[in-house]
Amino acid sequence: MPESPNPFDDLPEQDADPVEWDPQQRRFLSQSERDAAARPAPPTGAAPPEPGRDPRRYFVGAAAVGQAPPPRAGVDAPAPPGPPPPVVPARPGPAPGPGPAPVPRPATAPSRRGWWPPRRPKLKWIVLICLLVPVLLIAAGLIYADMKFRQIDRVPVGSLLNSGGSGTNILIVGSDTRANADPNAPDAGGILGNATDQPTPGQRSDTIMILRLDGSGAKMLSIPRDLIVKLADTGERTRINAAYNIDLGGGPARLIKTVQQSLGLPINRYMEVDFVTFAGLVDAVGGVTINFPYPAFDTNSGLDIKQAGDVKLNGEQALAFVRSRHYTEIKEDGKPHEDPTADLGRVMRQQTFMRAVMSKVAGSHNPITLLRVGGEVSKGIRIDDKLGFFGATRLAWDLKGLNPQSVPLPVAVNSDGATLHLQQPAADQVLAQFK
Repeated sequence: MPESPNPFDDLPEQDADPVEWDPQQRRFLSQSERDAAARPAPPTGAAPPEPGRDPRRYFVGAAAVGQAPPPRAGVDAPAPPGPPPPVVPARPGPAPGPGPAPVPRPATAPSRRGWWPPRRPKLKWIVLICLLVPVLLIAAGLIYADMKFRQIDRVPVGSLLNSGGSGTNILIVGSDTRANADPNAPDAGGILGNATDQPTPGQRSDTIMILRLDGSGAKMLSIPRDLIVKLADTGERTRINAAYNIDLGGGPARLIKTVQQSLGLPINRYMEVDFVTFAGLVDAVGGVTINFPYPAFDTNSGLDIKQAGDVKLNGEQALAFVRSRHYTEIKEDGKPHEDPTADLGRVMRQQTFMRAVMSKVAGSHNPITLLRVGGEVSKGIRIDDKLGFFGATRLAWDLKGLNPQSVPLPVAVNSDGATLHLQQPAADQVLAQFK
């Protein structure tokens, strides 16, 4: 049996030309065969490279310095010039219009930015906010004021009020009604009285004042409740506060007509405040300071001032002060001295306190305090049904910073020692300032 040929018999000597296995051709290739396969084929028509010379390099001799290299065959040779392209005549037609609109660039996705540090707001937003904040605050204040104004009770006396004139007369009545008083409140003693000073049943006017506003300023006139006048509707001569007494058939309407007819004073506005509202108003403004020349007390009203000088009164103490008809002072001799003017002295103290309250309210610029004042006033105040919201706003503006001048009404004590009558002709001269 003949022997099979050995595939390694035809291998060349490895020392002269080493071989490697080519997996693509599946045979052994010598080093010379591998070099020939890796060498690029020369371009068509190009001269074969000189042996031992790299065709990618161009060697410049001394004679060729500064000249362009010779063209390479098949690469740098310029193409032969050909015939010019035929000229196509333009076709007549309408003038070309504008080209198509440029395609908008796609919006780039916003870059994600952290929340800190915050971006600086633009100037226009800062200016806009500075303009809007005051407007919004004013609008909110007007809405709140209108809401509180709608809660105020109205008195149907609009048909009796005067209109026009050179000034405005406001009839202010302090009612002694205790209907809204809380017996468990801290100031209940000053409102409901005590064992020796029980309030009379019904509703009566404890204070009657006329506040006049005109171009020259403001004046305040207190009318003593014990002043004898002729009542409207009945013609009876009695105390003027009887015109308001509800239990005697009176009321705001009869009181207005009595002041107009018996004193000849025009009334343009009507305002009524009860004791509970008065005490709440004093507490809302943080108390009112009154100067006492001597320590004073009144066991009937509950007043008890233990030292002279400026004393801040709260709502309970303020009520005891303005209601005191037996005002007693401890003077230098250490003995009590009761005020001999009785109701007249009480009227003067009421005027002093009213000026202090109005000055305290008008001088307050704290919005929280003003809101508390508005809330307290809306609880117990009553106004005429002819006064609207904008009229009340103008009236409040006129009262701002007001310090009315107190004008005493000249009166004299009657023979009974308890009632008063007008002292003429001085009384008519004073009343003329309010006409």
